[in-house]
Amino acid sequence: FWTCVVIFFVTYVFAIFGLAMVVEQLQKVQKTLTDPVQIEEINELFELCAGLDKLMYTMIQVLTLDSYNGIIRQMMQYLPWCWMYFYAYIAVAVFVLMNLVTAIIVENAVTTSQNDHAYQVLQKESKRQKELKELCDLFEFMDADGSGTLSWHEFKESFDDPEMSCKWFLLDFQPEECKELFNLLDDGDGEIETQEFFEGLGRMKGTAQSKDVFRLQKTVHKFVSV
Repeated sequence: FWTCVVIFFVTYVFAIFGLAMVVEQLQKVQKTLTDPVQIEEINELFELCAGLDKLMYTMIQVLTLDSYNGIIRQMMQYLPWCWMYFYAYIAVAVFVLMNLVTAIIVENAVTTSQNDHAYQVLQKESKRQKELKELCDLFEFMDADGSGTLSWHEFKESFDDPEMSCKWFLLDFQPEECKELFNLLDDGDGEIETQEFFEGLGRMKGTAQSKDVFRLQKTVHKFVSV
């Protein structure tokens, strides 16, 4: 829409100058002609440019290169410099058009990128909230006595329970990893607190590499503590 508006405005401005420059000069040339053939030719030119609306239509025709040679070459017989006027109009119109189209494409690309980024942020936040809720539900289910901590007995029972075992499986933990997982989550006091549970499982969820890294970090931490 705005491209059409700007092109119309550029055409309108150049048409006004064209009436004062081209059409006025053609009228002066017409008064000096005596050859009927030339008079007929220049009258045909007036049919194309005598009037703001006619000149604007002709300029759009020139801009789209429709009959460009026929119009300009015929007019150059009487105004040799007129090609510069039309050349300037085409150059400005095309420059404006290209810049507008480029700006629209860039704007759309930036908007799409921003929307994609915002969508990804929302997706990550939604995923994080979902994972946090799953861990909360898991911890509450395992904490049989409601003490806010998990003993080894409570932790081991969660792997023996079929329903809880399925949840551990979805988190990519196998029953044989029960003891090792408890030791990794425990800070040494024999019980797993809420923060230890969330932080440890949150860092170990995902690829096997995440588990290995966390296992190495805990080993180094215990070694340094000793």
